[in-house]
Amino acid sequence: MGQITHQKTYSKVYRTWVAMLSRCRNPKDPNYKNYGQRGIFVCKEWYKFENFYFDMGDLPFYEAQIDRIDNEKGYFKQNCRWICAKANSRNRRTNKKHKTFQGNLVQQELIEKIGWTKNQFRWFSKRYGISWILENFKNGTIPKKTNVLIDKEELIGKLFGKWIVIKFISYKRSEGNRYLCKCECGVEKEVVGYYLRSGKSKQCRSCAAKKNKFWLNQKRLAN
Repeated sequence: MGQITHQKTYSKVYRTWVAMLSRCRNPKDPNYKNYGQRGIFVCKEWYKFENFYFDMGDLPFYEAQIDRIDNEKGYFKQNCRWICAKANSRNRRTNKKHKTFQGNLVQQELIEKIGWTKNQFRWFSKRYGISWILENFKNGTIPKKTNVLIDKEELIGKLFGKWIVIKFISYKRSEGNRYLCKCECGVEKEVVGYYLRSGKSKQCRSCAAKKNKFWLNQKRLAN
């Protein structure tokens, strides 16, 4: 009588097991740098397919993927589950996450909760910044269209670095709100609202040049 096998050699669950072992234990695997090299391991019990299959069972649906609940830990029964590709992609360590009043949300999940497209999220974040988006998401005041004038008076009188915002100047779809600002040194200049919120513009060029010169002199003295 021939040797009795698990008869799963050509199944997707078996291919999943083989790929899991390879990316964690084979330095020649293209994905080894993201798994084995990072210390992601497969528990010794799962070196044998029968044990892996006993713990995880068949895929609940054909498109299911194995997922580690905690991405910093390895593959073992308590840390693994079958999930869909969409959910798996949101559990990657490289995903950008945002702290919201609903907890930490992956960026795509935040976009869906707001009801925007990716392009709309990119448009608003470029012109008003992530902090503005999160604040309005919390307050329920998120606009649904991109080509809108956003609260043109909200920044007037506020300080951003050495800038104080004097008045609203104009609105353009390509850049958002533009304001007239006055630096501590007295220089006045038009600044885009996003640059103020994000901290990309904190002072006039003259003050920035003086600051850079000061730190260069400090560096020379230290040497």
